[in-house]
Amino acid sequence: MQNEISQKNLEIICAGIIVSDIFLPPLARLPHEGELLKMGEPIHQVGGCAANTAIALSRLGKKTGIIGMVGNDSLGKQLIDSLISEHINTNAIFKSQTSSTSQTIIIPVQNQDRRYIHYFGANADFNVANLESGLNNYLFTNDSKIFILGGYLLMPKIESKELAQLLKNLKKQNYKIILDIAISSDEHKLSEKVQDVLPFVDYFFPNNDEAESLTGSSNPNEQSKIFLDWGVGATAITCGTNGVIFRNSQEFLQVQPYEIEFVDGSGAGDAFTAGMAIGISESWPLADSLKFGAVLGASVCQGLGCNTTLFSRAKAQVEMQKLKVTN
Repeated sequence: MQNEISQKNLEIICAGIIVSDIFLPPLARLPHEGELLKMGEPIHQVGGCAANTAIALSRLGKKTGIIGMVGNDSLGKQLIDSLISEHINTNAIFKSQTSSTSQTIIIPVQNQDRRYIHYFGANADFNVANLESGLNNYLFTNDSKIFILGGYLLMPKIESKELAQLLKNLKKQNYKIILDIAISSDEHKLSEKVQDVLPFVDYFFPNNDEAESLTGSSNPNEQSKIFLDWGVGATAITCGTNGVIFRNSQEFLQVQPYEIEFVDGSGAGDAFTAGMAIGISESWPLADSLKFGAVLGASVCQGLGCNTTLFSRAKAQVEMQKLKVTN
C-alpha cells in the first residue's frame, strides 16, 4: 500500500506508541483457574495513543502524519498498512531491529473497568532522536502547527530532559504542543518525568486516575492546580461519567458528560484529544472544543475497540450542542 497523504501538506502530527490491540468482547466474569470460558469474536486493531488519535483526526478530516516505531515483522507491516488505509502518512514510522511490534490484550468485564495486558515491544526502543528525525520528515500547509505526543511514560527510552529540550525547540518554531500519557504500574518517578516537560506543553490531557498517580490527589480540581503549578499552559482532565474539567491561568470550566450506553472505554481519551486538537487548530471557542472532544470521547465507548463507533464530525457537532459547560 502507498501513502496518499503527502509529507508536505500536513495539519497535525501525532507521535508516540503504536500497538497491535486484541479486544476481547465484554465477559460476564473472568474464568476460574483452568476453566475454558466461551466468548464472542475478538477484534484485532491498530491501536496505541498515537495511532488512535491519528485515526480519529483523519476520519474527522485532518491531514495527519504519525511518528512511532513498530517491529521489523509482519505484524508491524499490518499496522502500517492499516494506518495508510486510514489516509495517514506513515513515512516517519521506524522499525526496531531488536524488538517485535508492541501488543496489548484488552479484557473488559461487565460492570468493571477494563484490564490491559501489554507487551512494550518496539515502543520501548523509541527515543527522542527518532522523534526529531520523524519531525524533520514533515512540513505543514500553514502556520497552525500542532504536535501531539501520546503514550508518554510507556516509552522508557524517551528521556524526560531530552524531550523537554525538543519541546522547547518546537515552541520556538510556533508549534502548539499537546501531551497525553499512559501509565504502567511498573513505572517509577512519574511525577518528575512529567514535571520536566510540562513547562513546554500547551495542553495536557490525562484522565482522573493518571492525574491521581502523578499528583497524589483524587480531586480533579486540585490536580489541575498542581499541573498549572508545574508549568503547563492548560489542562483538561477527563473524568469518565463525571465529564471533563479544564483549567488554564484565566479559566476553570466543567463539561457535563455525554450520556451513552457504555460498552468499552478504550480510546476515549485519544478521541477527546483529537477533538480538542481540531478545535485548537481551527481557533474554536474553548467551550466548543471541550464539548466536541467530550462527545467524541464518549462516542467510542459505545462499541468494542478504540474507533469502531467514533462519531462523524457532523454528528459530533450536532450532539455537542446538548452539553453544558459551567464555570
